[in-house]
Amino acid sequence: MKKMMLISLYMIFGYSLAQTNERFVTRQDIDKQLEEARALSINDPKRSIELSENIYRLSKGINYGAGILESTTILMTQYYDGGNFKKVIDLSKEEEELAITMKDNETLSHTYMLRGLSYTELGFNDESLKEFKKSLNIAEKITTGNPRNYQKALVYNGLARYYAHINAPVDSVIYYQRKSLEMASQMDDNKEYIRKKYHTLALAYINLGKSSNVTARFKDAESYFSKALEICRNKNYQIKKGLEITVLNEFAWLYHDQKKYDKAILYARQAEELEKGSSTPYIRRDIYEVFFKSYVEQGNKEASKKYMDLYTKLNDSLVNAEKKTINIPVKYIAEKQEKTYRSNVQTILLISTAFVILFLISGLLYMKRNKRRSREKYEAIIHTLKEQKEKDEPIEAPIDKPLGITDDTVNTILLKLRKFESSQKFLRKDMNLTYLANSLNTNTRYLSEIIKQDKGKNFSNYINGLRIQYIVEMLYNVPQYREYKISYLAEVSGFASREVFAVTFKKETGFTPSYFINKLRSGQD
Repeated sequence: MKKMMLISLYMIFGYSLAQTNERFVTRQDIDKQLEEARALSINDPKRSIELSENIYRLSKGINYGAGILESTTILMTQYYDGGNFKKVIDLSKEEEELAITMKDNETLSHTYMLRGLSYTELGFNDESLKEFKKSLNIAEKITTGNPRNYQKALVYNGLARYYAHINAPVDSVIYYQRKSLEMASQMDDNKEYIRKKYHTLALAYINLGKSSNVTARFKDAESYFSKALEICRNKNYQIKKGLEITVLNEFAWLYHDQKKYDKAILYARQAEELEKGSSTPYIRRDIYEVFFKSYVEQGNKEASKKYMDLYTKLNDSLVNAEKKTINIPVKYIAEKQEKTYRSNVQTILLISTAFVILFLISGLLYMKRNKRRSREKYEAIIHTLKEQKEKDEPIEAPIDKPLGITDDTVNTILLKLRKFESSQKFLRKDMNLTYLANSLNTNTRYLSEIIKQDKGKNFSNYINGLRIQYIVEMLYNVPQYREYKISYLAEVSGFASREVFAVTFKKETGFTPSYFINKLRSGQD
């Protein structure tokens, strides 16, 4: 009995002592722990996360904003590297609010960038593009050279990943990869930013190498990967081990694609060995895949079966994890869109009223009116592209429910339509109502009725509207598109002919493709 009482007293005393110590922690103490957490993030991410979580708690206890921001940034970065994209999005909300309050543009830009990357990985393409644009806009406001160039380099890397993810033309992807390399190259080699600079350079070289491999420029790919590997293995730069694993994995795929299976296995083995001390499941899955595919080509049944089993098990685990995490981003996006919609109702009414007044006044002179309306609609589209203010309501069952269709069916089809709109599948020339209904696992009557009720359009106008929206965004975001012929723009956006494209473009925007392109070229955006 006495022994139990002593143990209880020790526990109470220990807890009280811990509470007392926490009350006396200083900002200087937290700053020292942040340095340790940053150092651990290079080779010991698990310990870095544990320490950062404790730093976050201590910083909250003494209301130390800088400590909260920095510890959360470390956590978000580690969770993203580990493939926990849901956690990144969860943490980003508080980080965004505090960074705005503290007017910390560097952290705010970084938060938007990490959230954009996470949305890209989860397949929320529209949301990811909006986050990257917000990040780039904030990065431009950073007054110091190195932080500004670093953030812009990261955002351009994110935009390259976005355009690769939506299967945009490879020149669009390479354009942003080179912009990322350009920004990273402009950074100084000072002590604070040397690791960030060379980490970003290595990342840019990896991405350019991947694009070179896709376009069968194997020598260029090998050169880019070699530059990245040299940076990763230079101890002066203290590059995270995960990036070296990535380079080795890309080397393995490069040689696999050239049918040099011995070299592919050699690099995959190096990547596998290095990954054992890390926690990068998505890269590990890639390593297993290149292993079993290379062994299959060599006729090594035992080894190929081993790695195929490892790949299948890990892939199933990752897919199941993704299914569990998908609901949080959907809820967050829906809440954000609803808030944006409510705040913009008054603005929409004012803009609509202004358009009506301008239309009535300009009715006296037809030619003048036509020119003015074209200009106003152009500016409205540019404004929308810049601000990216969504005016759509959250997905829900239409008020006038289609006859004979349950609410669950309507909501399911609407959710599938949202994913379809993000997938760019509407660019297929063979897209029709039957094809889409089959791909959404529904029937044509249900689908046609729901599109009519929710979108206010028939199927043909709905698809054409998505295509025009896509090409307008590409013309605005990717300058190379402004140099392409109208016939090429018609082809890449899924139209059967140049004439149909031009008529539909005018119908959707109020002006011709040539007018829009000429205004963009003249810099009137």
